[in-house]
Amino acid sequence: MQSQQSIITSGFMNKVLLILSSLLLLTSCAEQYNIAGNSNIPCLDGRMLYLRVSSSDGEKVRTIQQTVSVCLDSCKVVHGKFNFEGDVDSTMMAMIYTGNQCVMPLVLENGRISIQVDNATQSVTGGPLNDRLYKFFKKRSRLDNEMWELQRQTMQLMRDGYSPTEVQERVGKKLAHLNKRTEDLETKFVMDNYTNVLGPGFFRMLCSQYPTPIMTQQISRIINSAPSHFLNDPFVNAYVRQARARMMLQQASAE
Repeated sequence: MQSQQSIITSGFMNKVLLILSSLLLLTSCAEQYNIAGNSNIPCLDGRMLYLRVSSSDGEKVRTIQQTVSVCLDSCKVVHGKFNFEGDVDSTMMAMIYTGNQCVMPLVLENGRISIQVDNATQSVTGGPLNDRLYKFFKKRSRLDNEMWELQRQTMQLMRDGYSPTEVQERVGKKLAHLNKRTEDLETKFVMDNYTNVLGPGFFRMLCSQYPTPIMTQQISRIINSAPSHFLNDPFVNAYVRQARARMMLQQASAE
């Protein structure tokens, strides 16, 4: 017959095994990332880089310009190389900073992530979401180059003595068409990624171009067809509330 002491010992060991199993399960569910970066920009050598994510605490999103961010890791660029590694609870968007200057965005997801930073472009490979994000950036970069060329043509026409009206007649339609293509590309990207971190993450980047929260046609288009998962993101929720409150104040003052 099994003694009482043996029963107690057996029960204790079962509890220990259960706790260890739970810890292993939690560890396996965490996102373990390893970021290996290369840079050929001389001014970055010797500087500290910071891997930052936005706070998920909605109470801290007081205004869009004061959104709280958290530093996950930091490292120094040595001979053009840098490295971040660690665990996060789930896949999330992050930004690499040097001081207060944002270098580039990326997604923290399981596995090894490679970064290349140079004067012409930045790229991230490793993980399906990073691949999707930088495939989008590549498309938008081509549109940005077309926009730059159109702006160059505009400046040349002005230097050649054409009036603003004549310049508008020559490049106005092209400019409007290019702006629409860019806006449609950005909007589709957010909509295609409503249910993962890329949607809210790029929405934040899109809104950062405005000094205060406003409800543009593009933002309204994104919000009006968005699922609750997207709308409940702390930043998205705060931005929409502030933008709508601002619209109501403007309408009230205009009456």
